[in-house]
Amino acid sequence: MYLPDWIQCYKEPLTEIKKIKNGFYKYQVVYSYSKEKKRTEKKTVRLLGKITEAEGFIPSSKDGLRRKSEEVPNVDIKTFGVFNLFSELMKEECVSLKGFFEEEAAEAMLVFSMMRWAYQTPIKRAGYCHSHDFCSEYWSAQSMSDKIISSHLKYFGENREKAAGWMKSLLNVPPENGQNFVLLDSTHALSASGNLAVNAKGYNPAFNFEKQIRLMYLFSAQMKQPVYYRLVNGNITDVKSMALCIKEMEIPDNVVFIADKGFFSKKNIAMMEEEKLPYIIPLHRNNPLADYSPLQQLGFKKESRYFIFQGRVIWYYSYQHSGSKVITFLDEALKIKEEKDYLSRISSRPETHSKDKFDERLHRFGTLTIIHNMKNETKKDAGKAKGGKGEKAEVFEQAVYESYKQRNEIEVMFDSYKNYLDADVSYMQNRYVMEGWLFANFIAMIAYYKLYQRLRQAGLLTKYSPKDIIELSKAIYKMKIKGVWHRSEITQKIKNLFEKIEIDYLT
Repeated sequence: MYLPDWIQCYKEPLTEIKKIKNGFYKYQVVYSYSKEKKRTEKKTVRLLGKITEAEGFIPSSKDGLRRKSEEVPNVDIKTFGVFNLFSELMKEECVSLKGFFEEEAAEAMLVFSMMRWAYQTPIKRAGYCHSHDFCSEYWSAQSMSDKIISSHLKYFGENREKAAGWMKSLLNVPPENGQNFVLLDSTHALSASGNLAVNAKGYNPAFNFEKQIRLMYLFSAQMKQPVYYRLVNGNITDVKSMALCIKEMEIPDNVVFIADKGFFSKKNIAMMEEEKLPYIIPLHRNNPLADYSPLQQLGFKKESRYFIFQGRVIWYYSYQHSGSKVITFLDEALKIKEEKDYLSRISSRPETHSKDKFDERLHRFGTLTIIHNMKNETKKDAGKAKGGKGEKAEVFEQAVYESYKQRNEIEVMFDSYKNYLDADVSYMQNRYVMEGWLFANFIAMIAYYKLYQRLRQAGLLTKYSPKDIIELSKAIYKMKIKGVWHRSEITQKIKNLFEKIEIDYLT
């Protein structure tokens, strides 16, 4: 239906403007999946008001009464700590999200993301958590029913280009801060839905061949947080979906794919080269591409170079094998540990461990061999890597090694995603609602990692996990006295803890 230009500014998410005779009327609409028709249907909920060129939007008197019944229930004691912690950690993201999406939808997304982050709540319980949390004083004045939340999630799922634009904005790092090195990886998530075309049986490390979806992630090594995700069909391999992810984010020069040891195959390497994707792939120690002959030489250290990584000496040598660029690293501290572990099992597991097998593997203990197609663009460095005679050496191999080690942070993120957010199985019946749900989980993971980094910087990770801090924040509430909100008491120990991670609870 044609709408005149002057009325376009009144269009909002989850609303529809209809022309009836000579007047224009605004209605609230919701979207729901019909099992009978096997498709999503739009339903008109109610009349919101009339729109005229002279007077603008005129609310319906009946809608005013209904809106009052949908306002957040009057609760005089609300959890304050969760909202304060989340909003402090996500201060910039809260502002930028409203720059890409309508304010009402953005606030609803922040509410649900925070509920996923703090309570791992499903959609049906988010409304109750919202009304009893202090976020309801700032975000979304209306009651957050499960239908309203689903409608907002669907809106985000249908506006992927806006979502991608917001994710791109996360990578806008000032040039003076250096290159923002980004890692790419994926994970799977089981899906119990029978109505999603993206569900498919596919490979996963747990050898669980139930229907699943795949999630591609970009992880910023500089920012120490996820910066991008994309939902992929469960039967699509990582390589096939990587190129499209990079195209959507428009950062091909900053992306390198870091795989696990099970990824290597000639077919996968060929696909990576065809897509022109930079990669770092570790090899199994018995892979024929790994050349251990230098380590079998008595004076191999004279010809090898080394660098220091986390207080440990890492020896390395580079070579080419069958046209591929390969680096083998030796961590002597790890070598000693692995030798001890193997020898200690000879007596307890003689069927799999023996002195002869130990001798065969002796030169492999403590090693890591990596195949890659990275360009060596590093410059000479005076202090980080030295050769056997003490001369300056290029530190390219050290950069490759450290990049691979950052994969551990990605794996921690995925474990957090599945375990902490309880996001390993999804029952979504609508593709676009699922997209919005994943976007909420993505925002929750950003908040989780920001908290993780604050604990790391404060030297508190050995005592507290992000979950511990979130649980402590739940005990901080506000209560209303004569119409004024007052924060509950806090012990000096808790106050000192939050000060160390730069969270202000004096409000």
